Amino acid sequence: MRRCFAIVSAIVLAGSAHAATILFDTPLVSPPGLYFGNGNSNSNFTISTDGVTELGLSVLLRYVGPIDPGAGSDVYRVPTGPPPSPRTGAAWGFVFSVNTRYQGGNALLGDFQYALTVVDLTTNTVGPTVDPVRGIVDNAGFGAAGKTAGVSLTTEWGAQNSEALSFPSFLPGFSANAPDLYQITLTQLSADGQTTLGSVTVFADATAPEPATWGLLIIGALMAGLLRNYRTATKGAVKECVSRLVGRAILPAAGF
Repeated sequence: MRRCFAIVSAIVLAGSAHAATILFDTPLVSPPGLYFGNGNSNSNFTISTDGVTELGLSVLLRYVGPIDPGAGSDVYRVPTGPPPSPRTGAAWGFVFSVNTRYQGGNALLGDFQYALTVVDLTTNTVGPTVDPVRGIVDNAGFGAAGKTAGVSLTTEWGAQNSEALSFPSFLPGFSANAPDLYQITLTQLSADGQTTLGSVTVFADATAPEPATWGLLIIGALMAGLLRNYRTATKGAVKECVSRLVGRAILPAAGF
């Protein structure tokens, strides 16, 4: 399942106007690396680059740390329910990152537009499109002065933040207890918003194990039970045979 989503994502992005390189389960390029908040781990990102801009998304356990999707995968397994008490909302969230100087140059955040969309693939619910760079006021920015609180579109080239679907405006009707599959996409567009320049997608999977997985689990349990019964029956049969042989004086008596 994970591999399928990764392949589909790569095919879709390969068909975009600008060829992009997709990297899975990897850190953001440093500098600037990961700079929002304090003590967060720069790891387990899915990244798209067009040679100039780096777009990154990852999924994490809120107040815990990043989730490892596994090599070559953009599907992150997430739990339902709330984060550790006394926190509220969803147990998981996502991180977005934009770096318009991935390989140098002089491009600034304000030279482009951006779009963040969330889709509940289980219920086919599509959230509103949000420009995460301009529309989220508590982003961390990055420019010549390093990390800043808030973003300057005219002087900085980096923006990052951590969000959750339980926050308002991302996905109407979202329930932290729903065992659904979610698609999160970050897109960079031209200044006029007419041309897609790059895009990266990740999946947050809160669904129960697939039927095939349940089948394997059930078969494994049955096999373990059969093996246990077989060993018990075999041991009983051996005891009986030894007892008969001892009774006939074919074998000396011994503890068994």
